[in-house]
Amino acid sequence: HALREQFGGAADSLVEGAAVRAAGAALAYVEETGVGVLASITRLRAYEPDEHVSLDATTQRNLELTETMTGGGRSLLSVVDHTVTAAGGRLLKEWLTRPLRSRADLEHRQEGVAALAEDAMARERLRELLGDAYDLERLASRTVSGSAGPEALVRVRETLSLVPDLAEAVESSRLADSPVAAVLAEVDRESVADLRAALADALAEEPCSAGEGLVRPGFDDELDELVEEHEAALDWIETLPEREKGRTGLSRVTVDRNRTDGYYIQIGKSESDRVPDHYEGIKTLKNSERYETAELREREREIMRLEERRAEVERRVFDELRERVADRADLLQSVGRALAELDTLGSMAVHAVRNDWVRPDLVGEDALHLEAARHPVVEQTEEFVPNDLHLDRDRRFLIVTGPNMSGKSTYMRQAALIVLLAQAGSFVPAREARVGLVDGVFTRVGALDELAQGRSTFMVEMQELSHILHSATEDSLVVLDEVGRGTATYDGISIAWAATEYFVNTVRAKTLFATHYHELTAPADRLPGVHNVHMTADERDGDVTFLRTVEEGPADRSYGVHVADLAGVPEPVVERARDVLRRLREEEAIDVRGSERTGDGADEGNEGGGTRQVVFDLGSGQFREARTADGGEPGMTGASPVDAAGTDPDPLDPATEAVLEELRGTDVNGTPPVELMAKVQEWQERLDGTGAD
Repeated sequence: HALREQFGGAADSLVEGAAVRAAGAALAYVEETGVGVLASITRLRAYEPDEHVSLDATTQRNLELTETMTGGGRSLLSVVDHTVTAAGGRLLKEWLTRPLRSRADLEHRQEGVAALAEDAMARERLRELLGDAYDLERLASRTVSGSAGPEALVRVRETLSLVPDLAEAVESSRLADSPVAAVLAEVDRESVADLRAALADALAEEPCSAGEGLVRPGFDDELDELVEEHEAALDWIETLPEREKGRTGLSRVTVDRNRTDGYYIQIGKSESDRVPDHYEGIKTLKNSERYETAELREREREIMRLEERRAEVERRVFDELRERVADRADLLQSVGRALAELDTLGSMAVHAVRNDWVRPDLVGEDALHLEAARHPVVEQTEEFVPNDLHLDRDRRFLIVTGPNMSGKSTYMRQAALIVLLAQAGSFVPAREARVGLVDGVFTRVGALDELAQGRSTFMVEMQELSHILHSATEDSLVVLDEVGRGTATYDGISIAWAATEYFVNTVRAKTLFATHYHELTAPADRLPGVHNVHMTADERDGDVTFLRTVEEGPADRSYGVHVADLAGVPEPVVERARDVLRRLREEEAIDVRGSERTGDGADEGNEGGGTRQVVFDLGSGQFREARTADGGEPGMTGASPVDAAGTDPDPLDPATEAVLEELRGTDVNGTPPVELMAKVQEWQERLDGTGAD
């Protein structure tokens, strides 16, 4: 019932009970809280989730669509927003955060952007006209609520007067056969002309908000008569000084008005002894005297009556005019939406032309092919190295490896942003782009915690991963920037490995997965659709240059120590890190360097301080002390141990020999990392059991 009262027959478009209840609840909320004006809600449309790309809050934050994660820098919206109206800015934000899935609707937008991009003169003329437009959607709401004053109606009049000029600018250019013309064709120009004429006839050219001069002369007969009488009375007051000078012979006579005395006649003190008898003194000043007369009091009462009556009539006429405009709130909203769409299409065209963006080819196939693609925000601040990206049914999952700071995150985010721009109807930063439409974009990027809500960094990471695994489909695009980094190494690798298999075998979404776990590059050789790419770097004489280019295959290292050096980590720390890294790679013992301490606090068994040597145990994932040749104090590993007499130690027991035999027969390079780790764990458990016996 409430919906039919509000929207009439349009309420019947809601067939789902849940939709009817939701719409009714929204109306009730507005009515009870006063957060809006019911009369300004003129449209009813069912929301269909499959009309738009799914973008959760995490993805919008990670891709920095409307605001940056740090509060500094520039968001995508701030970069591409060249709108000249407030409504256009709102619509552009809506298009970016609610991309479409309909290929036909998107191609219609693209054609509008292309037409404006190709006709610079028509585009700039439209933007020049739109720059004078006011926000009709907001003005419509104010007229309905009764809060619109004279200035608001003037803005409505001036904005409506732009419609014929906009139409002429479109129809006289190459835009006449484009979707730009279709946008204006949806506007009821005849009704616009009628309402604009009504405002022009009734509203003064520059109405005064103080209550007088709101209505144009000739519009209302009663008001015209009152204005004429009022002006005549004021004219009588204005000419009174000259008449009094001529009649009394006084040389200094003025007539004025204030809140305290009303109208009064002021005479200089030097002539106060010559004033007529009918002058009644009301106040003495330092150099003058003030008087009034019976006739002046009568004229004052007449003027006040006329002013009051004139204000009442002007207010009545203005209120009627505002109600007439409020009755056409739907028309104002329609025109406002059309102007906003023109502005948004123009903004997209301006950015495409200025930044050499291209129109993406929207395809029905499950593919994403980008040639010389660029990040739409980063390219504004630095010289950008373009990269290619190719995903299709046979190449659905890319494992992206490479050094820290080499551009992995930028590479993946630019792919997601290009897809979103394409499904907003925009051109994209690339030399060529073929985009298969997606139903959702999901990202897991960066690390943060929400300790106030009891969620650690790793818990947040796992919850985001869980959401993606449950929500993504084979028509989605997924960007994963590290998975499993917030826990122990083996736990992290295991989670990332299992997630990779699930994405490939079950979800089947187009996925970009950046990782520093080089063990995860192995599935590319065994899982269909999985491929490795890496960010390149050039290392010469110990100096590393990040080339920012993407090549096929996995990376061989991460250059984390180099990044630490770039970040300003003290040189002794960096040099020690390089030494430890070299020893780990060569499986050499590592000196654990301590201070030369003695006494309390000294390490047990190492009272003299100094160093200890340890090696990394692949089986346990932990460091253990290295053994010397005689099995005593720590030393460098290397030759087989011998006893003090120089003879071989006791032979190994059969269980240990069996483990060694299996180890010798294992193809380390050909065994998947997870399977290899399981074997190592089994061997360790068997050896531990032997030692216990």
